[in-house]
Amino acid sequence: MTPETWAACRAWLSSALRPEDGDEASLRAEILSGRAQLWAGEAGALVTQCVESAEGRSLHVWLAGGRLDTILALRPGVEAWARGLGCAEVTIEGRNGWARVLGAHGYRRHGEILRRSL
Repeated sequence: MTPETWAACRAWLSSALRPEDGDEASLRAEILSGRAQLWAGEAGALVTQCVESAEGRSLHVWLAGGRLDTILALRPGVEAWARGLGCAEVTIEGRNGWARVLGAHGYRRHGEILRRSL
């Protein structure tokens, strides 16, 4: 992640952070260490994390911020990358509005989590 990329995405992602997510410094540290991945678009960004569980590997969308059309445009590339890593699904924990928007793309609510098989 270049300083320019972070500067472009910082406001979008910082506004999406909840107290339980940590602060901006911990977010940046996760990205720089490779434990999280930053996906930057022209007017929005995503942060993902690969998660290992008893069910297998999945890609979790941790944060999203910026314009909805930009975030949705990032989705196919993120999902293709996750498939290449052997992820069986993508998960998102978010507000009800995400379920409405992402339902058309195969995401279904399972409790508090949205899931899509890859």
